[in-house]
Amino acid sequence: MPDPHFHMNAALPNTGAPFRRDPALVDEPALRRQAHHGTAQYAVVAPGSSQPMFQGLIDTMALADGLVLHRVDARDLQGVAVRATLRPGLRIALTVGGKADVSFGGRRVLLGPRPDGRARGAVVAVARPTEFVRQSRRGDIERTVSLTFADEWLQRRFGDELQPCLAFSRQHLSVYEWNASAQAVALAEQMLAPPELDTALSRMYQESRSLDLAVEAFACLRGRVPAQAGAGLRQRERARMEQVRDLLDSGQADTLTLEEIARHAFVSANTLQRHFRAVWGKTVFAYLRDTRLARARLALERDAVSVAQAAWIAGYSSPANFATAFRQRYGMPPGQVGRRA
Repeated sequence: MPDPHFHMNAALPNTGAPFRRDPALVDEPALRRQAHHGTAQYAVVAPGSSQPMFQGLIDTMALADGLVLHRVDARDLQGVAVRATLRPGLRIALTVGGKADVSFGGRRVLLGPRPDGRARGAVVAVARPTEFVRQSRRGDIERTVSLTFADEWLQRRFGDELQPCLAFSRQHLSVYEWNASAQAVALAEQMLAPPELDTALSRMYQESRSLDLAVEAFACLRGRVPAQAGAGLRQRERARMEQVRDLLDSGQADTLTLEEIARHAFVSANTLQRHFRAVWGKTVFAYLRDTRLARARLALERDAVSVAQAAWIAGYSSPANFATAFRQRYGMPPGQVGRRA
């Protein structure tokens, strides 16, 4: 049963939000400095090569041995083409605002929210050095989080347990797209606009969210959620539970009862709960509650909302109950997140 203090009226975060406050100017030398983590033979082509090319955030950081994070939250000032040779690695990209037009070894991949506003992520296997091209037009905005996992990292983490992921990573230029959940979008938003932290804590913050994002991407790539959940269901039943998750993420189920959600899936309420838990590892309302807590944390960190406002975003009529749930989920009170932001 849902928490009586938990209500369903909060909207999804705006994935087309302005790219940054007080954005910096990014020139060609700055782009080149950021490129050394994962590329070679890096080149930038723009009408005014000595002028700033982007406005906003473009950075790359090594979070751990074999894990690299690349962030873009910027506007193109000229119409810029980037060409590089990528080092091998499995890449995860999630564009939560604007768009990204890229190609890997001649294979074009368009990243960005779908026409219905939902975000779609991509996993790309680069098994050997490969030409990469990124093209944008003047005025284009891109808000992307991209992760690169070296083969050594995958081997250490997966071993013999996730052979489908390892096999995919070695299929050169294979591309897999998945419909990112609202939680994944919230993670990307947090990574693009993190709180002010010391360098070591900042890397830890980014690494923790990178791993959370990777879990969803790898789980979808594997064709199932972690811990072999949902293995006993037929493909049609799992597909229905994916549709239910999409319904919950969209906000369209905010005012629906469990029975009404079940009717959307053409199953009984009891079957819905049993199948949803089998596939996603939690009940329908627990999933919705966790998603909204992630939205509330994002609002505290990025928008400096009050705890009462965050409680409303999370779907709680009682700030005290929201604070308890938030502490249980994140290990700190919501007021502390607001002060850190």
